[in-house]
Amino acid sequence: MAKPNWFSWWKQWSNFQPKQREAEKAVDNYDYLFYGGSAGPGKSYFLRKYPIKFLVEFCWNKLKLRGVRAGLFCEDYPALHDRHLSRVPYEFPQELGTYKAQQHEFVLNDNLGGGVLAFRNLDDPSKYLSSEFALIEVDELTKNPKETFDFLRLRKRWPGIERTKFIGASNPGGIGHDWVKQFWIERNFPSEEIERDQFHFIKALPQDNRYLPKSYYTTLSAL
Repeated sequence: MAKPNWFSWWKQWSNFQPKQREAEKAVDNYDYLFYGGSAGPGKSYFLRKYPIKFLVEFCWNKLKLRGVRAGLFCEDYPALHDRHLSRVPYEFPQELGTYKAQQHEFVLNDNLGGGVLAFRNLDDPSKYLSSEFALIEVDELTKNPKETFDFLRLRKRWPGIERTKFIGASNPGGIGHDWVKQFWIERNFPSEEIERDQFHFIKALPQDNRYLPKSYYTTLSAL
């Protein structure tokens, strides 16, 4: 893929809808984005595809950093497989990179900087004690306690990148519902939180996803 064609290729391949584009732009301005509020708006799709732009456009094209790592986390392996791993071989073409199934990693081609999107689970966050990621994403953030978020913040670092990023996406509910709501919705931070101005919330609704069938709304109305 020639560098001048990257932007047009990315736009076509990502195929983001307006609310996903809004989230994409918000990451440029905020270091802690929460994208959620309901089921069905395409949150997991966004989490899968956005890191490719971050790794290629920002880390490689702009900063000339090779081999930068981004991490996409779910609460356990079954969730990771069902939401993401089962889709990567079909969504990510060879012109972009190679999916390493055994390592659960997608590695970008050398001409795109060789960055890595690592798919990981949070059944035991201490496994990542020595890990570093320039971008950390958590799918269904509210399924995790605040201690997991605090731990991941310490892994959010990369040499040569001043502002590393965190993106959480989730439906309401779960053991982490209260602390996520407190931070991103109510903006009620503990006194020691010095990055409060970097927290940003984008509300996501089923209506944001034009690909949902009418039957999905029928099911929602029955709940």
